[in-house]
Amino acid sequence: MTDPIRQAYQEAARHAHSSILRHPPESMATTLRRLADRAEAADAPDYYGTGSLIEDFEARVAAMLGKPAALFLPSGTLAQPMALKIHAGNRTKQVIGMHPTSHMVLHEQNGYQHLWGLEGRLIGNKQQVLSHDDLRRQPPEELAAIVLELPMREIGGQLPAWDDLQAQVNWARQHNIAVHIDGARLWHCPAYYQRSLAEIGALADSVYVSLYKDIGGIAGAVLAGDAGFIDKARIWNRRAGGNLISLYPYILAAGQGFADNLASIDQAVEYTRRLGPLLANVADVRVNPELPQAAMFHLHINREPQVLVQAATGYAQQHGIVVLPIPRATEKGRSVCEISVGRRTMEHPPEFWQQHLRDCLATS
Repeated sequence: MTDPIRQAYQEAARHAHSSILRHPPESMATTLRRLADRAEAADAPDYYGTGSLIEDFEARVAAMLGKPAALFLPSGTLAQPMALKIHAGNRTKQVIGMHPTSHMVLHEQNGYQHLWGLEGRLIGNKQQVLSHDDLRRQPPEELAAIVLELPMREIGGQLPAWDDLQAQVNWARQHNIAVHIDGARLWHCPAYYQRSLAEIGALADSVYVSLYKDIGGIAGAVLAGDAGFIDKARIWNRRAGGNLISLYPYILAAGQGFADNLASIDQAVEYTRRLGPLLANVADVRVNPELPQAAMFHLHINREPQVLVQAATGYAQQHGIVVLPIPRATEKGRSVCEISVGRRTMEHPPEFWQQHLRDCLATS
């Protein structure tokens, strides 16, 4: 993808009045004004991880996830290997079991190895959810922890069945292997499993959640677990440089994101279940998974990425409607586009997006 094509798409997307992706946008200035209003209710900024602003927020998220304690962190890229380092130290083992599509494998330059001294064992088929059968085929004696990503982004937000998920956790428990949930998009899961975040979080020794993807904060993450685990995480956070003097803009933004977006995520999951099959009926489009399980899915479109982006750009320029993101991958000659559903998507009925996707692809 050349820079001019990418820039033209981004410019058209900025001026569009409708988009199939995520939440309604707002300018930096608008965001900061809203956060300034929110800050009026706060007594003081946080200071190196202390103060009511950050401590109350951590307690709130811990309760949501059914954990005794939590730690606000700048990023999931810090939160997850930190959690696994603690589990490894508790068991004097360094091997972590994870799916081949784990974010730590694909998108973090193998930081868990180079910075944190951990070893990865890739488990399962990269095209399928991790399963109990995948784990049972592993020799468990070297494993300190396993990572369960819920939902699994790289395969369109797929989730294991609840019974299989419980079996995976029971297998780990039987072998004294810690369970860590990569919950970057965990907010999607209650609608699918028909269980609370706390019930899902109870499966794991530690849980990470993102505060900017579906929640709509500026940045940030929370790591939750028992009190002893979080005490150790605070020490590692200091060692790793994540214990910033103040994080209040991110905390305020996350709180605003909860107010704006959290209640809509269950609705987004239900909406996505209707949207996915409709888009699968458009010529040259395949949806993965066929019936979405989360507020996201992937479109596999029989077009070259550059051709597809130029068509989406032209359509946005002409109609003010963004029907596709820039493809994130290619697979078997098809462009793979990730559709993340939010309040902006739901401003229109699913049939609206089906018709506009069909019309856009007809121009390519």
